[in-house]
Amino acid sequence: MRVLETDRLFLRPLQASDASALFQLHCDPLVVRLTTDGQPMTRDQSDERLDLYLREARDFGLGFFAVFEKQPNGDLLFAGRCGLRSFKNDAVEIGYCFSERASGRGLATESAGLMIADAFGRLGCQKLVGLVRPANQQSQKVLRKLGFTQNGMICCRNVNYRSFERNNGETGRL
Repeated sequence: MRVLETDRLFLRPLQASDASALFQLHCDPLVVRLTTDGQPMTRDQSDERLDLYLREARDFGLGFFAVFEKQPNGDLLFAGRCGLRSFKNDAVEIGYCFSERASGRGLATESAGLMIADAFGRLGCQKLVGLVRPANQQSQKVLRKLGFTQNGMICCRNVNYRSFERNNGETGRL
């Protein structure tokens, strides 16, 4: 199993045993407010989303990682998810989602930076896309810090998003 690490974070591919942690994340008040229409996912919806991520990882070689914050005693505390998905026109979508407890401390920027380096390095991607709901100012700020530029609005999966792009070779904080 491939893992990614920083001094603060440990990331490993999502697995079926992450279902409960992912469900808790999908019900987190901040996540519900910023990434859905104000309705938390049901357990079935959350499990379906996990199944989708696992299928995409198997079928496309792209996937989401569970992000854990390293604790001083050596424990790992689940903080959220971050990863890559196949998009259209040979682009790859980057996405991340963190609990309210984990927000506001740079964990999304740090983990997404690892994903960007992996996408442009090991995977040889040429373009990354980030889709963010208009009200989610925190995620827009993360993408801008990481060198993405806003490229208008897009409707994807029946939701309107602000679209951000970054091409391989463009700079940003990693």
